[in-house]
Amino acid sequence: MGRAQYEQARYSEAAEVFEKVKRIAPSRMEDMEVYSTVLWHNKSETDLAYLAHELIEADRLSPQAWRATQLDPKFAYAFTLQGHEHVANEEFDKALFAYRSAIAADSRHYNGWYGLGRVYEKMGKYEIAEKHYKNAHHINPRNPVLLVCIGVVLERMRKPQAALLQYNEACRLDPRSALARFKKARVLMNLRKTRMALEELEILKDLAPDEANVHFMLGKLYKMMRDKTSAIRHFTIALNLDPKAAQYIKEAMESLEDDEDEYDDDDDGA
Repeated sequence: MGRAQYEQARYSEAAEVFEKVKRIAPSRMEDMEVYSTVLWHNKSETDLAYLAHELIEADRLSPQAWRATQLDPKFAYAFTLQGHEHVANEEFDKALFAYRSAIAADSRHYNGWYGLGRVYEKMGKYEIAEKHYKNAHHINPRNPVLLVCIGVVLERMRKPQAALLQYNEACRLDPRSALARFKKARVLMNLRKTRMALEELEILKDLAPDEANVHFMLGKLYKMMRDKTSAIRHFTIALNLDPKAAQYIKEAMESLEDDEDEYDDDDDGA
């Protein structure tokens, strides 16, 4: 069940399944390499590091553990797990070597290509990152997360229209992907397509009603649309949901009178 959720890029659901499995069978090693990749996608770095430690302590001879590459050189997931650990420690050269080793073990191991893309993205080498993300996407074309990754680096390369195409496809593959919706709404705002951005953020608000960032984005969008009342309402909701971001949100509220983000609906290309 967990692997099936993982293959559909439903990483939060997959993580819940694997957590239940770990509680029922703490010593289970099978599929833990998949769980590690789920944690990587969810950016659960602490849990990932703890899982790696657990695997080593539980069975140092298993191919799922840290030393798997010495025992089973063709176990591509093991190299990928090494790569994840190196990225967490910002050891990018070692991470690149690990991901390349994963691909050498299995050229269709899309996680290895994804890992390479992630490292190059962190290094600011966006064109190379795009190439590797696309390699991963060609292998696993129904994974919306990979499309979002491509979109992100395209935005970094100042190609918002191309990024929007990726986010559109990601939303088509998984209409409930909050990440894809958020990225799509943001790029639409940058393109001054306010009505289309509002549609996306309204969907996103239903998907994640307690997410402060969504309400903050709605506040910024309503500011662009010169709807001060709605902007204040959503900034206030964001403030209540995330008091730690109070300074940032209050600055946005205080800037409501500024003209820099004002937008004329007549110019909307939606």
